[in-house]
Amino acid sequence: MASIRQLDPIVASRIAAGEVVERPSSVLRELMDNAIDAKATKISVYIEQGGIKSLTVIDNGSGMSADDLELACKSHATSKVSTLEDLFNLRTLGFRGEALSSISACSRLTINSNGNRITVDNGVQSQVVPGGFERGTSVCMEDLFENIPARKLFLKRPKSEASECKKTFVEKALGFPEVEFLFFSEGELILHYEQSDRKTRAVRIMSQDKSFMPAKVLQMSYKGDNTELLAISSDPSCYKRDRAQIKILVNNRIIDSYQLVQAITSAYSAALPGGAFPYFYLFIDDNPSLVDFNIHPTKRECKIRNQSQIYGAITIMIRQALLKKEYETDEREPASQKPLFEPSKQPEIIAETPPHYGRSTDSSNTTRPARPASSSKPFAPSWFENAKTILAKTEQKRAASEVSTTKIIPEYRYIGQAFNTFLIVELKDSLMFIDQHALHERLLYDEIRAQKDVQRLMVPYSFEVDRSVDDYLLQNSIIYSDYGIELTRKEPLLWEMASIPAACRKNEQEIVSYIQTQTGDIESVQKGLFAIIACHAAIKAGDELDSVTAMQLVRRCFELDRMVCPHGRDFTFSVSKEYLYREVGRIV
Repeated sequence: MASIRQLDPIVASRIAAGEVVERPSSVLRELMDNAIDAKATKISVYIEQGGIKSLTVIDNGSGMSADDLELACKSHATSKVSTLEDLFNLRTLGFRGEALSSISACSRLTINSNGNRITVDNGVQSQVVPGGFERGTSVCMEDLFENIPARKLFLKRPKSEASECKKTFVEKALGFPEVEFLFFSEGELILHYEQSDRKTRAVRIMSQDKSFMPAKVLQMSYKGDNTELLAISSDPSCYKRDRAQIKILVNNRIIDSYQLVQAITSAYSAALPGGAFPYFYLFIDDNPSLVDFNIHPTKRECKIRNQSQIYGAITIMIRQALLKKEYETDEREPASQKPLFEPSKQPEIIAETPPHYGRSTDSSNTTRPARPASSSKPFAPSWFENAKTILAKTEQKRAASEVSTTKIIPEYRYIGQAFNTFLIVELKDSLMFIDQHALHERLLYDEIRAQKDVQRLMVPYSFEVDRSVDDYLLQNSIIYSDYGIELTRKEPLLWEMASIPAACRKNEQEIVSYIQTQTGDIESVQKGLFAIIACHAAIKAGDELDSVTAMQLVRRCFELDRMVCPHGRDFTFSVSKEYLYREVGRIV
């Protein structure tokens, strides 16, 4: 075993840089943080080849003196924190004192500020010399990872790196509407955000999504003892099929928080169809002493001491705003349009208390749950109709085919649907509850695996992959072609999808997202791919089904060899007659 020795400073700095600098967008994040902390009112960003060749940030902030420049790229050098107590009252974006040190360890960094200039070339620092900007700062990073080939291999194509830089730029601009932001790529102005108020900036950024309707915007707020919330969101009639447009900022920093996203989606659940999500930008202004960003160098994670209170505040704020919006809509729109909430009820009751279904008997003496008129909710029918079409085709194929062996199906009676989620079936001595989403998911999964019809795409779907997936596809793209997914390599790391199974149309993005992450064995890849597709296409929990469709699903359920979903979970639950009698004190 080798003896212990102290690492060379340059080697140590390059190791440390790995946590801070992953790609050009990481550099941009740190440089923009510094510019904002310098009280700049105008920030310009210039990138070449996605920021790999060069990335420059120019600001009109307070700048640095010659003495500051001498220390700026040293490890753990910062002007924002001086004592341990400062970490618990942070009001700046930067504070760790390692960004410039890390960047300069893996690139050539030139800083011009207040009439002085310094260059650090892959950890080797020059002297401070006169020159550069008289007011403000320009920081230019060049040839990222040029001296670290192993790290450079993990960078994506310049176009993809440029897209990541643009995403980082937009996130920073979202948090600081009082600052003017300009983004240039290959010398061309791509984005320009003028100084504005928070709502105007948020709507401008939301509008970059072509599906967003600027006329349908809600603004909501909440104020507590230590916390203030402001949210800019879409009207419930304008939504997405993913969470990409749910953004959370804590003290003007974009963070990733599953719990807070869950609070938003839960509060919206009564107003949106299944599988739909709002455009929602949430700005949380919390007491700095209650927030800890010192978890990871990327600062995308934070610990919030009063998170439970914020969670509740989000829920109350959204429900009250949606209820108020619906009252306003009722005054303008025809009475034939159903409100999201009944005016006689509070939104908290609707979201948190499950509906009570009474019992009614129709002329055929079949007992079914009786639902209140307001229980149904609107939803986009395209996927549902598509799913029903696939189910109908499967029925035709099944009816037309003659098999020598027939599965024995027990006698049963369909009773109805509970909570728009479970199908209830009466057997001889028990009640069976069937999860409608998991059942339909299984039926679609079987159909898709057997599907031979192929849908050619009018425009091939282009996508990028990591190097490991690129190598895997070169050897194993036949896995996908066997199922109608035609993949072609256009250039290193860039692939095109020209066809998909006909039953999977409108699921191109889900298919591509799966392909981009898989390097496993053939059977696992095939099973996982079609399980994901079936899950997205299946009837959702919360969708009200007509009796014909429901009974058709139930019959298909009893024809299955095993009642499990593609993920391997049982989707039925039975309660015996004896148990029910015993619970109410009857004698069987």
